[in-house]
Amino acid sequence: MKNKRIGNHEFCWELHCLPEIIRANRYFLKDRNFKTVYRSSAHHALHMYDYGGEMYIGDRLVKLSRGDITISPCGVETSYHLAEDGGWHYCTHFAAGNLETAAEDIKFKMPLHFPAGENYTENAARFQEIITLFALTQKSELAGFGAANALRQFLLWLAVKAQGVSSGIAGSSMLEQKIKSAQNYIDMALDQPVSIVRLAGKCEISQNYLTQMFRKKHGMTIQRYILQRRIDKAKFLLETTLMSVKEIGAAVGFPDPQHFNKRFRLAAGCSPSEFRRKK
Repeated sequence: MKNKRIGNHEFCWELHCLPEIIRANRYFLKDRNFKTVYRSSAHHALHMYDYGGEMYIGDRLVKLSRGDITISPCGVETSYHLAEDGGWHYCTHFAAGNLETAAEDIKFKMPLHFPAGENYTENAARFQEIITLFALTQKSELAGFGAANALRQFLLWLAVKAQGVSSGIAGSSMLEQKIKSAQNYIDMALDQPVSIVRLAGKCEISQNYLTQMFRKKHGMTIQRYILQRRIDKAKFLLETTLMSVKEIGAAVGFPDPQHFNKRFRLAAGCSPSEFRRKK
């Protein structure tokens, strides 16, 4: 593997190494007292947070604020102690991927923690670009390349930013903000029943308009999106924690283990236990 961790305080990456994205999405966390420990033996993790709290990266304790970005190198244990209500974060897991031909190896280093600055909206847009392209990889190899390249550019931009260089701010429309609010609420309530009536009320938009616009944006119903997010978070927890299958099912809204097993198998083609073993 060409990239590597240096101690617990620095991340090193070679510019000509195109990352292989394993996972790119948003997740809601309610972790308290550093109880859940995350660790991947093969994947690095790039996160941006919309909440405050504390985080261990290896043996280093980091204070988190909204907009902070962290890098969790592979093989390093991480855990959280968040505000009581928790919050959501952008998440991209990636591995070394393919090496491209280059005249010389250009390496760049960056810290594992980037305190919040003036670029929250722009950084959120960068993460969303990666997430959107990665979601299209099954339909287009070009989209997969675009996602990987966008991540590489983001990592390079963060390395430059660590040297004190800043950038501008991007914006979003009011409708996009309302749909985003609906997505955020869903992520916050994956362990609970989600009512479209309550969802529309939270977003201050009519039920009919919300369902129409949501389907137009995501190509699926809200109910289907909720199920997809639950299964996706279950996969994430199966990959990165030691939580039992029963605990994971309850954490994503399936307190009945048999029902969780059935829905997961239909979506993933295997049982939760089999999925964990394959990873």
